[in-house]
Amino acid sequence: MRRLFIIAWCFLLFIGTCTESVASALTNFHIQLNFNNDPSWSELWQIPRSYSRTYIIQKLGHFFGFFILSMLMTNFGRYKRGLIYAIGYGVLTELIQPFFFRDARVSDMMIDSAGIFLAYYICLKSQEKIK
Repeated sequence: MRRLFIIAWCFLLFIGTCTESVASALTNFHIQLNFNNDPSWSELWQIPRSYSRTYIIQKLGHFFGFFILSMLMTNFGRYKRGLIYAIGYGVLTELIQPFFFRDARVSDMMIDSAGIFLAYYICLKSQEKIK
């Protein structure tokens, strides 16, 4: 059953990755997948200079999306190997974004990883308290 949840969550993250406008997908249930044969990698190492409300909401989406994925893939802190899979999926989803007219950013990979590690840490600490 856990694997089914992992697959479903990965699918949702993947749709978010490939959708040109995540906001439109969430509000209008309109998913537009356009393939880009000539992806741009110019934003990969860029750090934005302004932090609008929309930007912060997007980054919170990254953080909590991978926070949940980490909980599922590590089985709430029981399988450390799940960290590698979750981080790998985070990197993969970032690297395929330019093929769908989105920007890939190392900073987003770091935000994804922060969510992954925090979820794992919280799960480990909660297990220690139970014992």
